[in-house]
Amino acid sequence: FIVKELLPHVCELSKAKYGKFTVNCMLKNSSREQRKLIFKSLSGQFKKLTLHAEAVTVVDTMYNDYATSTERTEMITEFYGKELYLYRDLLSEHFSKVIELYPEKKDKVLEELLNHTQVFIEKGLTGHIIVQHLMLQYFLHGSEDTIQELVTEKLIEQIVNFVHTKEGSKIAMRCLWYSKAKERKMIIRTFKGHVKDMCINENGYLVLCALFDCVDDTVLIKKVILSEIMDSLDTITMSQNGRLLLSYILAPRNTKIFPPSIVDCLKVGDTNKISKKDPQARRQELLTYASPGIIKNFEDNVESMLMENKRTILLTTAVNHANCDLSNLFTAIVNLIGSDPSLVDSTTMHILMRSIQQNENHQKQFNDMVFNSIPEDVIINWVKTNRGAFSVMRLLEHNTSDKNNALVSKLKQSDINSFEQSAGRDKLLEFLQVS
Repeated sequence: FIVKELLPHVCELSKAKYGKFTVNCMLKNSSREQRKLIFKSLSGQFKKLTLHAEAVTVVDTMYNDYATSTERTEMITEFYGKELYLYRDLLSEHFSKVIELYPEKKDKVLEELLNHTQVFIEKGLTGHIIVQHLMLQYFLHGSEDTIQELVTEKLIEQIVNFVHTKEGSKIAMRCLWYSKAKERKMIIRTFKGHVKDMCINENGYLVLCALFDCVDDTVLIKKVILSEIMDSLDTITMSQNGRLLLSYILAPRNTKIFPPSIVDCLKVGDTNKISKKDPQARRQELLTYASPGIIKNFEDNVESMLMENKRTILLTTAVNHANCDLSNLFTAIVNLIGSDPSLVDSTTMHILMRSIQQNENHQKQFNDMVFNSIPEDVIINWVKTNRGAFSVMRLLEHNTSDKNNALVSKLKQSDINSFEQSAGRDKLLEFLQVS
């Protein structure tokens, strides 16, 4: 009854400071049929309502939470112009479909979208999902020069409001890629105080990755972005997205870590005309600054990092790619093994030790530390487990010291055949036979 009585007034209620809450309540508590009636009462008014500071929240709620795919398309095509709105049943909410069906309308629709985007920015409406969707259609298909003109101080002030959404993050990345050096610096400064939240957000961390790829002023990145990351490492390493962000600093676009969809998304910015610095030089500067802080944090938290496979993989990424001295980290790992020898048989310690022992730059240093810190009898006991036996074999393969020779002799004298059969034990026996 209430919905029926209020239907003629839904449009005006949506524009009212408090009336919009009534409409949102109607949407939340109505049946699907009642929502269709509400949608019908607003049909043809969505463009006008989206440009209204109060009503936009109603439109956004309807678009984001309740509208069907067909209804979303109808809402979006109102912004493509009156002519295309007549053919809304044939279109998609995505502009690429419009271009495919009506290529001759591209320039006219882009002009419409540009005008709307300018109004959205001027009125500060960019925090709404429907607005971000419309803006993204222009940022994806408009000219780079025009996009560069859109990245004004007014838009830059609002970027932190939409970096956390899927479409908003894509807009933010394009703001970085296509803006001039001065605007890029302004964008970076607006991120101050928000970096930790961006790191742990599934979309926000990608904006930071794009930033690392294109901004030449690495001094400013270190001062504003990386310093805040270093201060929040405990929180960031606990988050899957945070770990991906750190992995990007350590090993950008590593295909073993990042799926093709992410790599392809970030590659779009490689052709921007503003960045001048060699990409490899830029990445190396950031890595050199970030590595000591990351390694120090991992050194202090090595035991807790080994409690989870995904954090262990981040630790191995740091070992393989960090650009700093790893002695203290290796000491912490060896001390941990010494305090609890059973850890050698754990999945995470096995992954970590294998990564270090197979790394040509670190294997000798790490193996020497093991020989100097772990008693021979303890090392021999490792052979009783499959993973432990593999660790011992790698220890012997890459070390030619006197201690290595002494351990080989002791192992030959030991009754290894009596140990439980395993692939690791058998491989070690084969190695000892030819040693």
